[in-house]
Amino acid sequence: MTSFRILCSSAVLCSALAFAQDPAPAPAAPPPTADEIKRVMDYQDNGKDRGPALLDVVACNKVDNAKGSPTAFTCIDPVAGPVKVKTTVNAWVQFFCPKGGKYEDVKIKWLLGTETYETQDITVEGLARTRTWRAFTPKKAGKWTIKVLRGEDAKELGSASFTVEN
Repeated sequence: MTSFRILCSSAVLCSALAFAQDPAPAPAAPPPTADEIKRVMDYQDNGKDRGPALLDVVACNKVDNAKGSPTAFTCIDPVAGPVKVKTTVNAWVQFFCPKGGKYEDVKIKWLLGTETYETQDITVEGLARTRTWRAFTPKKAGKWTIKVLRGEDAKELGSASFTVEN
């Protein structure tokens, strides 16, 4: 009788495990529409005077700078929670740059609250996706903001925030 119970229990357990499989992956998103692609291609070919398009700004603990790596020049460890004072944080930025574009009026600004602690110049050039990063080491606790600015009027293109604790 005991072996019968063990056999029945095993059968119930196995059938429960069979039903507890991971759900099927979501179907892939459809490609962009032809109009979306044409608009981006026109910008890529003729948008030099319109400036670069900021795709991402990320507070990053680690950027992969290993030559030949499949994730080269990518933020592989975004800041996900508070960091300690005197921990280096990278402002990792990704742009889409039109053909022939070279923009030397882009800045990364590091702020604690509303107070600017450092401003770093970057040059954005290349064709299509271009990435770069700048490091900064906050020496005070609080809510920090990374702002990406462009032009004489310092138009804000995007920002990211992170918290620093003692």
